[in-house]
This record gives sequence, structure tokens and C-alpha cells, in this order.
Amino acid sequence: MAPTVLLDLPDELLHNIFLHLDASSAANFGQGSKRLYKISDTVSLWRRWCRDGWRYWEEREERPHPDHSLQPATQWKQAYADKITQDKSVLGIFNDLLSTQQNRMARMHDIVENFSYDAKDVLVRQLHTSDDADDVLARRYWSGVVLGLLHRYKAVQIWDKMQWQDYPPLEDALGAFDLFIQGSSSDFELSVLKKELDDLAHDIEASDSEWRDKDHLAKAVAISRHMREHNLLGCSAETFSLMRYRFITHVLTHPDDKSSIPMQSVVIFCCVAQRLGVKAWPCNFPGKIHAVIEPPYGPSIKDTRASYTTPEDVVWMNPFDHDDILSGQAMRDMLHQMPHYSTPESQYSCLTRAYTRALVLRTGVNIITTMQFHRPSPGWETPNIAFCALWSLISMSQSDATKNREYLARHQHWLSQIVNWFEGYVQDGLWLDDALLFEKYILPLLNGVEEKARLAQILQQIRIADSNANPITPRDERTNLVKYKVGQIFRHVRYGYVGAIIGWDPSCQAGEFWIQSMRVEDLPRGREQSFYHIICEDESLRYVAEENIMVLEEEPSANLLALAGRYFKRWDQENKVFVSNIQDEYPDD
Repeated sequence: MAPTVLLDLPDELLHNIFLHLDASSAANFGQGSKRLYKISDTVSLWRRWCRDGWRYWEEREERPHPDHSLQPATQWKQAYADKITQDKSVLGIFNDLLSTQQNRMARMHDIVENFSYDAKDVLVRQLHTSDDADDVLARRYWSGVVLGLLHRYKAVQIWDKMQWQDYPPLEDALGAFDLFIQGSSSDFELSVLKKELDDLAHDIEASDSEWRDKDHLAKAVAISRHMREHNLLGCSAETFSLMRYRFITHVLTHPDDKSSIPMQSVVIFCCVAQRLGVKAWPCNFPGKIHAVIEPPYGPSIKDTRASYTTPEDVVWMNPFDHDDILSGQAMRDMLHQMPHYSTPESQYSCLTRAYTRALVLRTGVNIITTMQFHRPSPGWETPNIAFCALWSLISMSQSDATKNREYLARHQHWLSQIVNWFEGYVQDGLWLDDALLFEKYILPLLNGVEEKARLAQILQQIRIADSNANPITPRDERTNLVKYKVGQIFRHVRYGYVGAIIGWDPSCQAGEFWIQSMRVEDLPRGREQSFYHIICEDESLRYVAEENIMVLEEEPSANLLALAGRYFKRWDQENKVFVSNIQDEYPDD
């Protein structure tokens, strides 16, 4: 009996063999014969390798997307080759970013602006660098910083597209708030929100054996009832002011408490209802927002805009409070009890579908109001929250600012506020990464000559500082009395806080005002002793006299370890010091 050779196998088995190979091995294997090449050129194979190789794809018109695009194999091959090339380019830029402090911000902007989500897989891999890597802390830290900027950039892009059109889907528009505030160590994606909504819709349908026999109103009531039974609607008066209730993804992904304020309750209800074939949208009802529900067939409420009337078959619900169906008359009766809503035109505007832009504006105002009138929720004190809200308000009010003086005044107020905040945080060494966002989206919106010139000057100063190399500070005769080195951790003798040394001066180089206010001259060794630049566990940067430093020979805390990557490569367990990544500035430490 003659032995079976590879090419004796049917095409189906050969195709199966290719499935167990990576794209590079498969391409080489396909060179064995015309038949193997033909099989290796199969559309499903190259689409699979694209899908398995990368989780994140920037949407581009000229390139297929493996999740929702059917294209010839040649295009999938090209898409695969393009992604390989892009990964190499992104990794090269990122490695350059780690190698020197010079042009770090410019390289971050290069990655975010020129590659966007095509860079995300590379960044996520760097975020999860193995513990034994030589520069593990630096890779994890800086990839997190770039990811954070990328998320904010993507959120602003989503809102920017909504200025002149009711786009994108509701969950994307509100999920952008969650995307914006993601910390520097997160690979969060809007797909998390979509999956939560998909799973919730599936659970509702699967739990009801008579689901397919229900009409649209019975389904709407069943959806509301199911969500209420699982504590997905409403919240108590005591917890109403919690900041996380304003962020839809944080509501849905919380392990225990999924309560939400009226805005988020209605949005979640409508997103789930739409997945289950019920035509439900948030409406503009004042106070507690409601949902408007249309029949599957018949006129839409949008079709009666000219007459300011609502079709008889359209109903409303307030899922935050109850599962009842509300008629048009019941809704108008409630509006009659409120000032300014007595005319057919004003009532119609309250009962019709709300533009997605209006819902984003409402969410931004809710966040700002919560910050002004309520104490911060634990873990939600970050300035990124207010920054996020202001950015949404500026983006959503831009188109309305041209329509009347009141909208224009609010728009300009929010613009002035975000520019003032940006300037203040830049002075403290924060938000420098977001210069790209301000340059691209805020600077063109400023009408005042003075304000525009001020922001342009700030951005120019940031870029100049980023492009200039830090002065080199070697160990020599002038600095031989500096006792401690970059990378050592210490405890402050007087105040007890712990930090790591990130720089030093042979004598106090602070301004005279700081020296007087800190009473440096009252120290036993005064201003002529060495002073050290410090990064503390609470993320603050400080300037500490040598006599107040007590070096520790113990492992750093988790907080300090997470921050250390900005200045250090890794933790040296044997010598109990951080290994410097700023040797272009302190070459001998």
C-alpha cells in the first residue's frame, strides 16, 4: 500500500491544517504548490487571521474591518500586512518615547493622531509587560498614559461628530463619558458597554417563554419590570448624588449596586428595548426624563412635528419610578402643572424624541451640578470628571451657539472655564498630554483675540519645553555634597509621607517667595544644603531639604510603584532602589 502524502488529502483537511497555523507560517506553507497556495488564499482564513491578530481597528473607508466586512482575500491580506507595518511603526515610536525625555509628548501625539485605534493593541501589550522586563515600570506607565490620551481623543471625536447630526448611537454618545475618564492603566472599550446591554436584552428575552407572543407595549412593560426586579432602575434619595450614577458603563458593570439616576435609567431602558425590537427613545420631558414608545407600524412622532400633535398610538413610560404606561393626555396634564409648558409647541418639544446631542448636554450639566452641590463620591475626586463634563458641554453647544445669544453666552463661558483650568493644571505640570486636544478642538473655537492668543502661547510653550532636552546634571566637584541619588525611596522626617527621589540640586533653587513661605531659612542647614525633587505616593511633586530625608530600604507601596514608571525603568529588589530612566538628565545616578 502506497504511503499517503500531504497533497493526497482533500481540500477540507488541508484547510483545517491552515487553521492551526499563524498567518506567516501559512503563507510559507502555501508556497509549496499551486493547490496549497489557492487554499491559503481563502477569504475566511485571512479574515480570521486579521480578527485573531488584533482586537482594535480604526475605522477606515479604504480598509475592511474583520467584524463586519466581507472582502476578497487580497484585501484581507493587505489589511493584515498594513497592521503588521503599523504595529512596527507604533512600537518604534513608543520605544523612542521611553529612551529619552525629549519629545515625549510629540511622540504620544504622533501615535494618537496618526494611528488612533490601530495603535491600541500594541499599547495594551505594553501595558501588560512581564515583570521580568528590564524596563517594565516605564513600559506600563507610558503605555497607560498614551492609552488614556487615546481614550479622551476618541471620546472627543465621538462628540465632535454629533455637532451637526444626531449621531452616533445613544450608548456610544453617553459611553464616551466613561471612555473619557478611564485611568491611565485601563484598556476599557465601548464594546464593554454594548456587551452589557446585549446580555441584558438576551436575559430578558430568554426569561420569558411567551416573549414572542407579546405586543410592543407588553414587551416594554416586561423590560421595565425585569430591570426593576434586578435593581437596574432607580436609586434611593440617599445615594442620588453619587457621581458614578452619572456614568452609564459604571452603572451597568458595578458588581453589586446597579442603581441609576432618571437619565441613565431611561437610556438603559431604551437601549435594551431597541435591541428587543421595541421603538423606544428618551424624550425631552422636564425634570425626570421619560421614554416615548412608538408602535412597530404607523406614523412616527417625528412625522407630526409640523402640527405639534402626537399620534394616538404613541405612549410614554417613566421607568425610573414605575412600570406604568402613560397616555398623551396624562403627560400633558403633568406639563400643565409646570410653568412655561402650556402651549402646544412647548408641550410637543417635551414629548417628542430627544436628540442625542441634548442628552449629552443634559448629562454634562448633571455632572457639573453634582460637583458643585454635593460632596465628592469616594474615588471620584479626579479633575478629569469636570474636564470631561466641560468638554461634552462645549462640543454639544457649539452648533446651538450660532442660534441665539443665551446659547452663545453659555458656550463661551464653558470655553473660558476649560481654558482657565487647563492653564492652571499646566502650571502644576498636569494635562500636558492633552495639548493635542486643545490645539485641535478648543483653539479654533475661541473668538476672543486675547483668550485665543493666551491659549496659543501656552500650547507653544508646552511644545518648546517638550522639544528641548533637560539640562544635564552630572556628579562633579560642584555636586559632591549631594548625599542621595535618583531612585532612592524615603520617608519625610517631619511629616511622615513616603516618596522617591526624581532629581536634586546642590542647593535650594526655588524662588524667593517659596523659600520664605516654606521658612527654609529656619532649617538648621538652611538653603545651602542639597534639595531633592520628589514624587510622592499621593501623586504630588515636592521639593524636600536633605535634612528631612530618611532613606528607606524597603519595597515601595503599590501607589508609588504605579507612578514610578514616569521616571524609572524597574525596581531593583537587591539594592532596594528604582533604576533610573532619566539618565539623559542625571547621567551618573
